[in-house]
Amino acid sequence: MNKVTKAILAVALSVIVASSGFIGGFVVARAVPTGALTGIPSAAANTDVGSRVDAINQLLKDRALVPTNDSSATAGAIQGLLDSNGDKYATYFDKKHYQYFSEESMGAFGGIGVVLGEKDGTAYVVEVYKGTPAYKAGVKARDVFEVIDGVKRAKWTSDEVVKRVRGEEGTKVKITMLRPPASGKGAMAEKTFTLTRAKITYPNIKSEMNGTVGYIRLGQFNAKSASDVKAAVQSLTKQGAKSFVLDLRDNPGGLLDQAIALSSLFIKDGVIVRVDERGVPEKEYRANGDKITNAPVVVLINGDSASASEIAAGALQDYGRATLVGEKSFGKGSVQTIEELPWGGAVKFTIAHYLTPKKRVINGKGLQPDVLVKMDRAKELDKKTDTQLIKALSLARNAAAK
Repeated sequence: MNKVTKAILAVALSVIVASSGFIGGFVVARAVPTGALTGIPSAAANTDVGSRVDAINQLLKDRALVPTNDSSATAGAIQGLLDSNGDKYATYFDKKHYQYFSEESMGAFGGIGVVLGEKDGTAYVVEVYKGTPAYKAGVKARDVFEVIDGVKRAKWTSDEVVKRVRGEEGTKVKITMLRPPASGKGAMAEKTFTLTRAKITYPNIKSEMNGTVGYIRLGQFNAKSASDVKAAVQSLTKQGAKSFVLDLRDNPGGLLDQAIALSSLFIKDGVIVRVDERGVPEKEYRANGDKITNAPVVVLINGDSASASEIAAGALQDYGRATLVGEKSFGKGSVQTIEELPWGGAVKFTIAHYLTPKKRVINGKGLQPDVLVKMDRAKELDKKTDTQLIKALSLARNAAAK
């Protein structure tokens, strides 16, 4: 097959690990010799994974009240195999969902128009893009997913939300969200929306002048991120920017090469990230020589800044190239690869861990900001109450004045 491997630092997302159990009924257990039941040959007693999976699949087809079908059985078996070594970032994409994943990485996809965050395994809305189906229906930032097309879960991971919410343009999806009270106290309110999916080309980057400070906010590290930030820095410099605030809050990560390329805009030479992979010497990924500014930089991070965001922020911090402001980052220091499959679709799984240029471990620890500014996430939605942004702008102005 024509195998294509893409090294990525995926968003800091977990896949749901299926657990077995039986509630509200009874189970009849029978002690029978191997091969006594139709579909389980004695050969399945060996340790060959394929033989055993095939045997169970045949048994379910022959005797289960609801027989398996090849599509769902394949997906379940592959996901179970990926989960078996404890890799919480491993996931299987069938052909359709891999297309959605690829479209997101390229910056355009069919969906409802929201940016997802995840905390403690629960997906929530970080931002709603204007003019999209979600915006028109009244979905708000901080809404938490509860029910998608009739399926209710105590927790939805971002990966699972993406799989169910993405779809063909013009099709509908029904979602029930839990909305936190504006005061921050009291019960969450249920809000149900029936949305018609549309093609979404999202503004992954926002930039503007704030006095003499150029402000740039990056949503995630997709295929266009470094070039978009480069264009923003050049444009803001022409407008008189003497320093910059790079806002990576709620940025879940993305492509490794984009994290390196973005860091290279501010770092002339040196190691950007070190990758520790099984069975091979430590790899060093260096700056690409595309530095475009010497201006002071302040980087905003929070608990949802993950993966590629931590690579860029960690490199800028190690070289003294930027001051980090906000709260400790997520701590997702692992590298995933995407392996395309011959029948369509792909698998994503962890192949390595990464370290900062000074060999700081990020996985499970996160980056500590140079200036700690704790803040209620709801205040981030309004510039007047966004104390982290206010502090970052002040530091950037002062740095440029020195």
